[in-house]
This record gives sequence, C-alpha cells and structure tokens, in this order.
Amino acid sequence: MTSSLFSHAPDPEPERAPLQVPDIEESCVVPRETDEAFSGFHEYPHLWWPEDFSTFREGMHPEFEGGSLTETSVDEEKALWATVREVRAGELLVLDWFLGHGASVPTDVEVRFEPAAAGTGTSVTLVHTGFGRLPDGADVRERMAGQWRNALQRYSRFMGAG
Repeated sequence: MTSSLFSHAPDPEPERAPLQVPDIEESCVVPRETDEAFSGFHEYPHLWWPEDFSTFREGMHPEFEGGSLTETSVDEEKALWATVREVRAGELLVLDWFLGHGASVPTDVEVRFEPAAAGTGTSVTLVHTGFGRLPDGADVRERMAGQWRNALQRYSRFMGAG
C-alpha cells in the first residue's frame, strides 16, 4: 500500500540525512589585546581579506554592516557573505555563512578571541561547520579549508604577527 492519500500521487522523497563532512578549524596568534584583535577582524576586513576569495575580486570592499557581512563591488553591487548571529566584542563572532552569491543554505562560522598563553597576545580560532547540509559539502569544505588558512594568515600579518 502506498503512503500517499491518493493512489496517483507520488510517494514523498525520503529525508536526506546530512553528510558527515569534517569541520574546518584554523587559528593564529596576533600580538594584540583581545579587543584590538577583534576590532581588526570585525572593523577592517577590507584591509586584509584576499580579493581571490571574493565575489567581485579586484576593488571589492567587504564590511560588517547592519548585522551582515557584505562585499561591495567597484560598481556598488552587493553580495551577502554572512549574517551575524552573535557578537561579543573582544570575544566572539558567530555567523551564518553563505557559500556563493545567492546561496540559500548557510553554514556556520565561529571566531573566538582569547588571551594567548603567557601574555603573548590573542589566540584567534575560527571554526567553520555545517558542510554536510550542502549537496557538494565535501568539495566545498576542501576549497574553504585553504581559503580560511590563507585569510587568517593575511589577517595575522595585518595585525602585526611575523
């Protein structure tokens, strides 16, 4: 017997379980207090974010504004990268991250700012999760791992790390 009320209606699609795709975790230590490290990440991404990892490339301008992280092109076009789910200045930034212009299923990015050991600055840890929600999650995760590593290296240099 079919599970549908009407014999001519197709059976509903079975719910797809999320894929098991590993998280990305990247970290760096910057020679700044936690408030300054947070500010450098949150207020100045346009000064360190790699153009190669953007929608509009050359001349792009990423910024946090109105609860979102957006990128603006030289022609004033906008692309939504993320919405801010939680922010604690100097401590934490939690984002719903959209992978690709017009993407509708977000992944999760959490950035923590904590005092580094022995007063050597701030440890910045970024964790990107939720790739299993995407149909091509494993491929996206592999691409993003290199991009986050590169972006944090550039952020670290911007903040004065050697």
